[in-house]
Amino acid sequence: MTLEQSAIPMFANHQTFHPRFGWIKKGYDAAARNPNIFNEKTAPVELGVGKNMVEAIRFWALATKVVARRPHPDRPRTSIYTPTRLGRALLDDRVGLDPFIEDGVTLWMLHWHAVSEKTVLPVWRLAFNDFGALEFTEDELLQYCIDEIAATTWSQPMKSSVQKDIDCLLRMYSRRDTKGRQTVDDLLDSPFRDLGLIRPSQGAKKHSYRMIRGPKPTLPAAAVTYACLDYLSRGVEGTQTVSLTRLAADPGSPGRILKVTEQDIAEAIEESEAVVGHLRLVRPAGSRQLAISAPVGDVVFELLAARRAQHSDLPRLSDCVLAGFTATEPYLADAELERVLRRVKKARARRGEDAA
Repeated sequence: MTLEQSAIPMFANHQTFHPRFGWIKKGYDAAARNPNIFNEKTAPVELGVGKNMVEAIRFWALATKVVARRPHPDRPRTSIYTPTRLGRALLDDRVGLDPFIEDGVTLWMLHWHAVSEKTVLPVWRLAFNDFGALEFTEDELLQYCIDEIAATTWSQPMKSSVQKDIDCLLRMYSRRDTKGRQTVDDLLDSPFRDLGLIRPSQGAKKHSYRMIRGPKPTLPAAAVTYACLDYLSRGVEGTQTVSLTRLAADPGSPGRILKVTEQDIAEAIEESEAVVGHLRLVRPAGSRQLAISAPVGDVVFELLAARRAQHSDLPRLSDCVLAGFTATEPYLADAELERVLRRVKKARARRGEDAA
């Protein structure tokens, strides 16, 4: 799969802000309350951040696919943002599996969905899926991305925009090895640094980094297995097996995006077998394969619900869509969306507020 097939050409839409703790949940909650919130003048007050940060929160909620952009029913040239089925299944206060992103698996799922097709982070896609170097400098990654983007039919972005994406990516996943004085933004933590995917390198090259391939202390077996199941669900409908070779090496596979080996994947699936009854690692003719004996959505729910065994109010299976292309589609039907917008408009009119 090419970059043009897997990504949407968006560059530097994060307003130079990497995602902060709480931002993705904040963006989801805002969209759930009011799909038009990001267009309204009161958004900075309601979200408690500056105007540029409002745009960044919107972007990261969209990038991690917990919200989806869709046309406003009354103003088609205006976009509004509503929760996706995935966002609701994970982050909803009432039925979500992990509303406050306390489980490390959820963070890995957000990383997986942010880089998976169709991503709005083409530079991230190139860095994790295509860039082969384990040890690299910021300039080397920048030049690689510029060359790969130049090979597409897209309208070419300015070099400075790609540079902003590289800078944001490195701050998002690792403390950036700054060439000068550190800014406050460099010091503020991103939750994605906890994944341990990129680390500053102590190599001979200045300002170099290392992509961490293989087992990671923060990478649970359930996160690897989830990515494998989601990848399986994106293939031919009804397919119930996929080889570990594909899971480790195919473009857009868990092996590439999570930076794990085929053996890491095998060990994760074997560990997950203990809690998921419809999941097996099989070896027909000596080739290792992931096999399921129930619909993939049911298997994914069983996998993730097992980590929330003490949760007193797990969502109903029929309400929970966690895998496949449909997971990142809007949760609200058009008629329900219009009712929500009317309710928000009336509430604002009663308070004497003007919407954008």
